Amino acid sequence: MSKIGKKRKITNWTRIGFGFGGMANSGALTFTHSYMVMFLSTQVGLSAAEAAIIASVALYLNAFLQPVMGFIADNFYTTKVGRKFGRRRFWILIAIPMMVAEPFIFVVTPFGVPYYLTLYIIYNIAYSFVASNLAPLTIEMTDDYKERSLLTGYKHIFGNVSGFVMALLVGFGFGMFGEDNAISYFVIAAINATIMVVSCIIVYCSTWERTPDEVADETITDLGQAIKKFFIDLFSTFRNRSFRQVLSVILSMKIAAACWSACLSFFIVYVLGIAKSYEAVMEMPGKIVAIVFTAVWVAWMAKKGFHTPWTVSTLGAAACIIAFNFFGFGRVFGGFDVSVAMIAYPIIFAIWKFFYIGFQYLPDVPLNYVPDIDELITLRRREGIYSSANHFVIQIASALASSIWAAVIGASGFISTSGSQAADVVQPISVPISICAYMLIGCAGFFILACILGAKLHLDKKQCDVITDEVKRVREGGLMEDVKPDVRKLCEQLSGIPYEKCFAHNNIGYQEEGITPAQ
Repeated sequence: MSKIGKKRKITNWTRIGFGFGGMANSGALTFTHSYMVMFLSTQVGLSAAEAAIIASVALYLNAFLQPVMGFIADNFYTTKVGRKFGRRRFWILIAIPMMVAEPFIFVVTPFGVPYYLTLYIIYNIAYSFVASNLAPLTIEMTDDYKERSLLTGYKHIFGNVSGFVMALLVGFGFGMFGEDNAISYFVIAAINATIMVVSCIIVYCSTWERTPDEVADETITDLGQAIKKFFIDLFSTFRNRSFRQVLSVILSMKIAAACWSACLSFFIVYVLGIAKSYEAVMEMPGKIVAIVFTAVWVAWMAKKGFHTPWTVSTLGAAACIIAFNFFGFGRVFGGFDVSVAMIAYPIIFAIWKFFYIGFQYLPDVPLNYVPDIDELITLRRREGIYSSANHFVIQIASALASSIWAAVIGASGFISTSGSQAADVVQPISVPISICAYMLIGCAGFFILACILGAKLHLDKKQCDVITDEVKRVREGGLMEDVKPDVRKLCEQLSGIPYEKCFAHNNIGYQEEGITPAQ
């Protein structure tokens, strides 16, 4: 039962330890998602379309594994293993050996698509184990809004530190071993995997979760009941109005970010004409900006709320994408020399990273309180299924972005190479034009959409405090009929259902025999 039980004091060491989850979470994405397609299409000899399909297939599979993971974690206290090791942290522990798959993705072999697809799936499952359990841990460790925000902020700070470290690694790897040497990719991936393993160990040792007694007893008697409960619980999350609103904002932002990750390395090399080793060096100022200014976004949201910072971050990001492409088209059509691009890129990238940390951090704060709204509705604690439903939609979005990228790069006439051939091949002009078009539509377009949807989101600390106080009042024996009019109105506004239907007086989610509707 070690490390199970939330009645602990959160110290700076706790926040730092949890923050290392950002290293594992962001580190898992930074290098592999950015460079795997390029490695497979320029070193292994697969077509760019095949490489992009490997990325998208793994993401589709991972999307369906995410809600399964959340369901299992939510119900893991029904097992002896769960009661001993925890229902959340156990899966972070299991992810550690799976992280070792990353460097083997960047090994040139004759085994083709099956080999790389299998390893990438294993790697994505490990990422799923970590990502789907980090967010619920913030909710289980504390009920305090400020502490949850701080934990989330530390996670993002360390995520940005991982970006800084990765820029150093990329510059070191490609600079030391050569840009067209497969060993460069392997060395970078091996060091990154080591960092993620250490980060997961620190998270496991620094966090805790609710005891089985603090979680509603939800018994599963057979496989048929488990499957039925899983699907009912998963799709019931979308009946929570607050979750739908938060998810629409996150989804549009994540599509834009996924498009950015999919095409960035190609944009730098084949549009701007910048060498990969120089790219890492030029991104260093932006990585420093990301580390330093995360605290600015945390403080700004605490003072001004969600809407103003969100508008600034998304529209600022869209403007940066347009600026990138201004210089991109200038390079394609001969308006700018590569030296101009090398000056402009680090400046725009530093500005971009300021907005980037804003739109990555801001939606996580209202998302942390969606399970509290769900408790108002169902009298259950379903952090895991909400986290996984969120990641399910995000992974589907990322997979769609990768699938469209595969179609775009395949139709562009991209010439695949292997080994040292990459340096001798000149890509047709249709390749950089296609990359720019994909970035403008997929990134800038969806950032603008995210800004519009964010204006409709209303979920802040003051409202959440009212909801949690009302849930506490009713759980302690207070009558529903004694609710204050303003509290009733807020409950209905955030949940999307009449107050009389709250507190398990509804058919939302799996109907547990042990859950008794409030009086």
